[in-house]
Amino acid sequence: MVISDLLHNSQTIALDTNLFIYVFEQQPVYGEKAKALLEQVEDWIISAIASAVSLTEILVKPIREGNLTLEKQYKLLFSHFPNLSILPVNHMVAERAACLRVKYNMKIPDALILASALAANAKLFITNDQRLEAVKEITCIPISRL
Repeated sequence: MVISDLLHNSQTIALDTNLFIYVFEQQPVYGEKAKALLEQVEDWIISAIASAVSLTEILVKPIREGNLTLEKQYKLLFSHFPNLSILPVNHMVAERAACLRVKYNMKIPDALILASALAANAKLFITNDQRLEAVKEITCIPISRL
C-alpha cells in the first residue's frame, strides 16, 4: 500500500468504523488496505484515533449473531491496540456533532465520530463513506484513495 504524502504529514488521523470491519471480516476489496493502514498505526508510523461510537457500531453484528469470539476480538482491539486512542463522547463532542448533523444532514453516529476526530485535532479522516467528503472541517479521504 502506498500512503499518500497527505497521510504521512498528518500528526493524527481519525479512523471510521468500517476500516476495522474490513480487516476483521477480510473484506476482499478494502481489507488489505485497511490492514496495511492499521499496521502503520501499530508500528507508530502514524497516530490514530477512533470514537467510542465506533466500538458501539462494530459490536452490533457479533452480539446479534452471538459470535463471542469476534466480540472479544473487537473489544481487545479497542482497548489494547498500540498508538490508537479511543475518544469518549463528552459534552463538547456531542454539541459539535449536533452542528455537523444539521450542517451536513448526516446520521448521528457519523456526526459523533467526526466530532470526535475534530476534538482530537485530527487532520484526516479515513473512511469509505464518500458522502463525508463534503465535510469542510476535516479532510475526509476514502480508503480507496490510499
